[in-house]
Amino acid sequence: MIFKIFKQLLLGILISIIVTPVRADTLVHNVRGVTINQNGNVERFIAFVFDDDGRVKSLIGTGEALPTGVDYAIDGQGHVVLPGMIDSHAHVMGIGFGQLTLDLSHTTSLEETLRAISDFSDKNPTRPWILGRGWNQEKWGGNYPTASALDGIVPDRPVWLERVDGHAGWANSLAMRQAGITDEKEDPPGGKIIRDENGFPTGIFIDNAQSAITNVIPSARALDRDLALRMAQDFLLSLGVTSVADMGTSLEDWQTFRRAGDTGKLDIRIMSYASTIEAMELIAGVGPTAWLYEDRLRLNGVKLVL
Repeated sequence: MIFKIFKQLLLGILISIIVTPVRADTLVHNVRGVTINQNGNVERFIAFVFDDDGRVKSLIGTGEALPTGVDYAIDGQGHVVLPGMIDSHAHVMGIGFGQLTLDLSHTTSLEETLRAISDFSDKNPTRPWILGRGWNQEKWGGNYPTASALDGIVPDRPVWLERVDGHAGWANSLAMRQAGITDEKEDPPGGKIIRDENGFPTGIFIDNAQSAITNVIPSARALDRDLALRMAQDFLLSLGVTSVADMGTSLEDWQTFRRAGDTGKLDIRIMSYASTIEAMELIAGVGPTAWLYEDRLRLNGVKLVL
């Protein structure tokens, strides 16, 4: 009986050894590494060791011998190695949809911007709306563009283009007609409609006034949102940005983040700030949420604009 019990225990130990993954350390050498140590000082290194969880176990400085006994070694080929960067004010879904729509962030003049819009319209003849983001009138001399400038290149479809910071939007005349915008349309609380000398809307909508147009744009499907988040993550990671504070998370944004987390596709850390108090209460109640998905998602608070 005792032998039988001992045999079962031994068999159990052998099985656990076989099924338990072997832990491994990886050495990355021949790099130009820069980090900040616990004292807040810049620390440089030529190699580092990380474990299976991706956590750095040790740094090797200039003149120090490389460790032996590691399981794997990778030649960094002299590349610069930095900690993942944190963006303290970003719009994650805006970045993602920006990858799927017209990107105007590279334009430096009104003429160049209009050419980019015309080219995008020609290449996307079946899209019901021309949507984009990234224009910045400060690069053009400071004057806001007008609906008439858009009408000359896209007269047959509504156009809506967000400013680079998301605090203003630019519409053509067809978009304003579909939204019912006339000279009698009043400015909403927290927003402003830019008008000409006769009081007619020029096509620029500031902050909360943007909703007059965005409310009539067909809503993005969940599939569209998931793709936009994937594109945003790929773009941010390509720049070395691994964590972002999402300043203005809507309920739809939060659910998109959650779907990515539920399916193991949330690759960046997002610290969310709700777009409205109502969204904050629906997502988190009266306080921040817990950290979700191994510290990759949390609602911290609410964004207020004064």
